Amino acid sequence: MKDKDFAKRMQRSYLDRETFEIIYRSENTSMCANVIQYEEQNITDAIVEPYELLIKQETISIKFDYPLKNEVSFEYSNEGGFTRIDIFRCIYEGYKKIYETERKEVGDPGIYPGLYNRKPSKGRYGIWGHYMNELIIEGIVYDSKKKSIELNVGS
Repeated sequence: MKDKDFAKRMQRSYLDRETFEIIYRSENTSMCANVIQYEEQNITDAIVEPYELLIKQETISIKFDYPLKNEVSFEYSNEGGFTRIDIFRCIYEGYKKIYETERKEVGDPGIYPGLYNRKPSKGRYGIWGHYMNELIIEGIVYDSKKKSIELNVGS
């Protein structure tokens, strides 16, 4: 199910780390998952291999840096390690926390006239360019030595 060319590029770019994807099935197509698709009622039916154990460590950190001016890392714990759906949940919860915190602190800056791009906000994270519903999880890079995840997120 994986985009083999993308998976190979990821592996070549991160030789000393593990790379994963969250692939979402929709009718006859498969694509990278959108962050907010985690909210769907039957998400485990739509994700390829949702219960595959990807990370055996029970505590990890995830770095969120897109679309943020000020990156942030959050720590997550999960008994027994992290499956693909567990990682998806953590990514969703992290972005939800970022966007809700920013909205509460400084409000929604809106979009640029005539464009779809989100204006930058002046909150602690400095969200710019995109709303949460526009974020696509293109890849996950795991460093087992640091017990940390870097996200490749697009829009």
